[in-house]
Amino acid sequence: MTRTATSFEGVAVPVAALEGVPLFEGLQPAELVIVASAMRFRDFPAGAVIAGMGQPSRGMLVIVEGLANELAAIVETPEARSRSVFAEGRLVGKLRRGDVIGALSLITGDPHPTTVRTAVPTAALELGNDEFAELMAKYPVLLRNLGRLLSERLTAATVRQARRGARGEAVALVTGPSLSAAVPDILAAAQAASPGPFESIDADPSLDAAFSRLDDLLPDQRTVVLAAGLAADTLPLLLEQVDRAVVLLGEGEGDDLPAPATAAAPIELVLAPGAGRPRLDESVVRAVEAGSGCGLPPAEIAWLGRHLARTKLGLALGAGGAKGYAHVGALQVLEEAGYTIDYVGGSSIGAIVGAYVALGSSASEIDATLRRAFTPEAVAEVFKLSLSGESTGRDEMSRILRETTGGRSFSDTEIPLTAMAVDLTDRVPAPLREGPLWEALLASTALAGMFPPWVRDGHRLVDGLALVPVPTEAVAADGADVIVAVNLMGRETLAAWPGQEPPAPPPERKGSRMLETLLEVMDVSQLDTSERNANQADVVVTPRFGPSSWRDFELADLFLAAGRSAAEEQLPALHSLARPQAAAVTT
Repeated sequence: MTRTATSFEGVAVPVAALEGVPLFEGLQPAELVIVASAMRFRDFPAGAVIAGMGQPSRGMLVIVEGLANELAAIVETPEARSRSVFAEGRLVGKLRRGDVIGALSLITGDPHPTTVRTAVPTAALELGNDEFAELMAKYPVLLRNLGRLLSERLTAATVRQARRGARGEAVALVTGPSLSAAVPDILAAAQAASPGPFESIDADPSLDAAFSRLDDLLPDQRTVVLAAGLAADTLPLLLEQVDRAVVLLGEGEGDDLPAPATAAAPIELVLAPGAGRPRLDESVVRAVEAGSGCGLPPAEIAWLGRHLARTKLGLALGAGGAKGYAHVGALQVLEEAGYTIDYVGGSSIGAIVGAYVALGSSASEIDATLRRAFTPEAVAEVFKLSLSGESTGRDEMSRILRETTGGRSFSDTEIPLTAMAVDLTDRVPAPLREGPLWEALLASTALAGMFPPWVRDGHRLVDGLALVPVPTEAVAADGADVIVAVNLMGRETLAAWPGQEPPAPPPERKGSRMLETLLEVMDVSQLDTSERNANQADVVVTPRFGPSSWRDFELADLFLAAGRSAAEEQLPALHSLARPQAAAVTT
């Protein structure tokens, strides 16, 4: 195919810039040459306004090289404007090679919905109104393409926004001198964690060359990382080109890190011991431990890899009493597959298991802890009823939770933990993230009708089951990129456990069964809520249980096996979102 054409003013036009542009989809190579010949080659310096919000369109432009920022208006108040780094408004997108400016405004007659300003020197191909009309008449496929683009338009969305989902994420990894040796291992960890195509570029030799390669790679990659050393003079330009920046600072570094005048990308600071306290303190996402050799231990390198690849894994563990052994089965599957858990949250028994996870226990250790804690004698004591029908086992439950958490607090956990409770005083969910673990777990397991509320700072807290049986949103709020929810309250109940015959109907019990009936009604009433909570996760594990209840701790082996089976079924879905790094980090 001819790679260039001559425009009407005699300038060579790169035909390749039109390939892949949705508006020209379906045109043959020779037809693209004709289109290119009808276009004008334009050069814009950095900071030039290509299109002004509210201004009429005089034509359409296709970016050939460079970068432009798309800016949307913000409310005309000092408070709102102070939240934007641009005088014109907030940054809503970046336009790169192949992106189109003004096509929809040209055909509809509407003014430009946003301002487009070049971030760096930018070249573009311009097609005027008259030439555009002639091409539409000559090539009807353009009208069809334009109709499709119009149908994808949302309010003031542009062609670039409609295509944004197909483009990969550009991430800058900026490191201070003391930790630069860790970069190759961090990139290897990120590539291992990424479920899709991943590329990295060394931006230090030449920023211009790195930016050019970035444009080439983004359409076909899930993530492209630009690795660069910490240099105050080039950092603002680097931030213009990426979607976010991870800045890794070591001892004595960062005190003079500037707050870029045009912070076009969010900055996420990762600080090693002794690092300075730059003006962007609110951007600190992690404090890492220093190691030897490259300066960072393998666990920190692996975390940085997951952070770059957006694959940090969170677990949302649901309520369900003794069925919580299914959580252990799911944990076994994740461990065997090589996954690392970065965040965990739970309601009721899910909070208990989640606390053990957060304290660093393995699945086998959690299994052993639960079996030692919830012996038949302890379970009988926990569920012992008074004459009024209320359990008298709160002291026993307190003992179990104190002993199994070793008296530790949230500040002692290895990963972030959320224990979900419900605040009866304010009638809202109450995610607990600080204080002694045993108190939070006691609140999260204070089942209404069985245990009295746990009073904390004047608020009456009860089991998270009441409002949030599976705390998926809380785990997302803590920072998880990919969330696995384990819902113990599925609608499907097996007539018999695998390999067993259906049991005979239990004999009718004499005396009051008011508490059991109440709890059974609560269980059924929470089916919809539990399912809805769980479905907010990326991967949902719903074990299928045979005949059982939430009090049957003697069925631990069956519950655990059900959790394993359900997790194994969902492992391919998780694999498509995040890859385990176990074999990748060898530092």
